[in-house]
Amino acid sequence: MPKVPEFLKKIYEAGKKNPTATMTAIGGAGKFVMDLKEKRPVSYRRLQYDRFNKEVLTNLDSFTYIELNSYKQEVQNFLKQIGQEEKNELIINKPIHLKRSKSWNQVLIHIEDKIKIRNYEELCKAYNSSTYESTYFEVNVINKMKNIENKNELYKYIQQYTDRDMEEIEKDFS
Repeated sequence: MPKVPEFLKKIYEAGKKNPTATMTAIGGAGKFVMDLKEKRPVSYRRLQYDRFNKEVLTNLDSFTYIELNSYKQEVQNFLKQIGQEEKNELIINKPIHLKRSKSWNQVLIHIEDKIKIRNYEELCKAYNSSTYESTYFEVNVINKMKNIENKNELYKYIQQYTDRDMEEIEKDFS
C-alpha cells in the first residue's frame, strides 16, 4: 500500500475541521496554505437571483398568470437597477454589470416564454371546453374570451395574450 504524504494528511484533517476552507498544497515539502473564505454579506439582488433560479424557474408551471407577471416585473426592475448602476459607475465595472444583466435577462426570457405558452394552453382549453375552469387566469379573462362572437376580434384577443402567429391561432381556435 502506498504511503500517503504527511502534508496530504494535514490537509485532509484541516478539511474535516473546516469544510468551507479552500486548501492548496505548496511544493513537495509538505507545507500547505489554508485560505478561509471571508463571510461577506450577500446583496439582496444576489439573494433574489438565487431564489429565482432555485424556486421560481423550477416551478413555473405552478404559478398563476398574476404571479408570473409579478415575477416578470420584479426581474425587469432588477435589470433597470443594473442599468442605472452601470451608468453611474466606472468603465472598469462594465463587464460585471454586463454579466449580471445577461444572467437576469436569461431569467426574464424563461418567465416570458412560460407566460406565453401557458396563456395559449389555458385559452385553448377554455375555448374547447365549456366546463373548463382555469386556476391560472382570473375568471374575467376567460369569460371575456367566451363572450367575443366575432372571430377576428377573438383572434386579436388571443394574440394579445400569446404573441402567436395569427395563422396558428386561426387554426387552433376555429
